[in-house]
Amino acid sequence: LPGVRAGKNSVMMGDQSCVPLTLADGTICVPVEITPLGSKGEYYNPGQGYTWHETAVLLGKWDGDRLRWRMSNVIRLSPEQSTRGIMEATMARLTEGRLLLVCRASNDKTPERPSHRWASYSNDGARTWSAPVPWTYEGGEDFFSPSSCSQLLTHSNGRIYWLGNITPTNPRGNRPRFPFVMGEVDRHTGLLRKATVRTVDTLQPGENEILSLSNFYAYEHRKTREIVLHMTRLFAHADGWEGDAMRYAVTV
Repeated sequence: LPGVRAGKNSVMMGDQSCVPLTLADGTICVPVEITPLGSKGEYYNPGQGYTWHETAVLLGKWDGDRLRWRMSNVIRLSPEQSTRGIMEATMARLTEGRLLLVCRASNDKTPERPSHRWASYSNDGARTWSAPVPWTYEGGEDFFSPSSCSQLLTHSNGRIYWLGNITPTNPRGNRPRFPFVMGEVDRHTGLLRKATVRTVDTLQPGENEILSLSNFYAYEHRKTREIVLHMTRLFAHADGWEGDAMRYAVTV
């Protein structure tokens, strides 16, 4: 249209698992990902991967009948840490007022490097976040995770659960996106408790190796207290964008 200029960058929510979080003082925290611009106004992609993103948290407070927003510091990774930056953040409240943020990254152009989840912490109500570090099991043991979305879910039993992909060997970029697992997060350290990790679903005999168990959403059922998971088993039997829409109910 005349007079309309195409945008070059964006600030957006990542996936449906990037659920906003409300703090005790009413602040609404929305994790977002940013597609930054370079010094000459071009799309900035120093990792030369499929995309490049940075992460931040938008903080909204009601002022009468209006929501007023400000943004946290920007959370970044270097191209040596991730070829696609850091994105699709999920958040949870830890003890003593701390907040945990877990993000997706990628090694799609450098498959020899380990593919991790990355974690950042806030001690001031999501206004500032620490430099991201590889997210680990309790005790500091690393685990492999592909470039895919994940979700932190706080249950009415007081526990925090993480849902996502953990692979036995180092993935490359987005794949493999199985097994799909769930495990408990320690509310003091913010680390994943290895002994609690269990497989919800994985590749079955005869299925396509590009099976994708991702792009999901989970919530606590109000009556049964089960964790209900909606996820499509994409690419299980075909190369096209096909798959069965599944509803899982996990007892905790």
